[in-house]
Amino acid sequence: MPHAFARKSPLILWGIVSLLLLTSCASVPTAPSPPPLVQEEAASETGSDQHHFNSLPLILMPGLEAVVRSDEHRHIFTKHLEVSSNPEITEAQRALVAAKISAFTTSVDTEARTVVSPRAELNVRSHLVAISENVMGIRIESFESTDTASGTNYQTQWFDLKHHAEGTTRDLFDTDASWVTFKKLVTRELNNDPQRHTRSPLLLEKAWLDSVTFDLRGNALVQLDDDAPSTEARGPLMVSVKAEEVTDLLSDFGTSVRSTLTSPRTLSRLHSRLSTTAKVPQLNPAAPQAPEGTVAPKRRSINCSTQKCVALTFDDGPGPKTAKLLDHLKAGNAPSTFFVTGPNAKLRPQILQRIVSEGHQIGNHTWNHRSLPSLSLAQIRREIDRTDTVITEAVGSSAALLRPPYGARNSAVDRAAKAPVILWDVDTLDWKHRNTAKVVKAAVQQSTPGSIVLMHDIHSSTVDAIPAVISGLKAKGYTLVTVGELMGQTGLLPGETYSSGPHPVTKTAPKAGKDRR
Repeated sequence: MPHAFARKSPLILWGIVSLLLLTSCASVPTAPSPPPLVQEEAASETGSDQHHFNSLPLILMPGLEAVVRSDEHRHIFTKHLEVSSNPEITEAQRALVAAKISAFTTSVDTEARTVVSPRAELNVRSHLVAISENVMGIRIESFESTDTASGTNYQTQWFDLKHHAEGTTRDLFDTDASWVTFKKLVTRELNNDPQRHTRSPLLLEKAWLDSVTFDLRGNALVQLDDDAPSTEARGPLMVSVKAEEVTDLLSDFGTSVRSTLTSPRTLSRLHSRLSTTAKVPQLNPAAPQAPEGTVAPKRRSINCSTQKCVALTFDDGPGPKTAKLLDHLKAGNAPSTFFVTGPNAKLRPQILQRIVSEGHQIGNHTWNHRSLPSLSLAQIRREIDRTDTVITEAVGSSAALLRPPYGARNSAVDRAAKAPVILWDVDTLDWKHRNTAKVVKAAVQQSTPGSIVLMHDIHSSTVDAIPAVISGLKAKGYTLVTVGELMGQTGLLPGETYSSGPHPVTKTAPKAGKDRR
């Protein structure tokens, strides 16, 4: 197999620069102890319930962590994987994401690159799909929408861990003739369905064959891009080629990849090895326990129609810095609201338990961080419900509030929401500048009575700003509350949208010279 890492692309340098410029970043490391060996079911970006694959726990590879980045204004959300012990994998993932961001921003921005189509969105997510002592597979799903088109493309990066090399789909096959034969087999399977159409097998575009894996029987599975067979195609299309037809076509590396995917024993050995060095946490979803040393908070008597209140809110977590943030909030007696994403909530149920036990509120920030107005009603509900399920498993009840990614909503989102839809009136832009002083200035100076302040607990700069934010707001006479407390007297209705809370009623000062005896 060619050692692709030796063939450096110019995109790699651009990749590193672009990722530094991308306006929001957080590392989401693996849990300190391995979770039960349960594979997470992940749906395709198109929202189809017919095409799923198994995403493996990141704990199966030491040093593996997910890095989340977002650009709120341009509707860009990415999650890629990095491995501290294997910089080649990190570099390959960064370069791939950066290339997608570069292509997207070029296609949707104006010449001045200041105005972006309101329909534009880029959502890129990487999943661990195969791991053994010698092989690692990362599947990347990229949804892109512009004014002219939208769809999902699929790619799987294969890594030879022994030789620190990256393999493409082509590297799974032995010779050029083997590769051509495989494409003919894929075309044959496509043409077996009269509703599918394709061109000559030799013209089957490389991008359409970027994601090839194997099932437990050794059959080759080809995940085609949404528009691969023809312009008439809708949604993802999986093509299967029988094992006996593929076996003789594979290279040594391809055989190793297939062996990894067809041998559950490999996964079991990895998990057993981890289990001997770290205790697997046992959680009871039906009766979640508060973290040791904490007690359930007492209900506070606060009336924000008479008191000056501000609600601090944090999106996209819980992340690796959320525990430190909770320490700051506890020290400052500042109950807040956390809008969590499904995968991060699933990774850190103990943090969710601590959030609740310390008097904070949990909201739903969806599963995939997709712009909800671009999805069907069924897809919107799935985004919300999957996250609610994880929240309920951790703390015993579903989220009290919903914050749609990017604040994007429409009537369909409102209908699907089982909770009040919470936006904001103060945007600290912490995702953009990642500057502690600017976060403090925005939160303290822009807040007014009833404000809902938007921040993100996945940023170190934001977490570091919180002590000064708390002291600054309290110095101006504000009481810090959860969104529920902010709206307590007026109430919150499911499906209704709120950007701020009530302003306190002020008493009219007596007129000068009037005797008030």
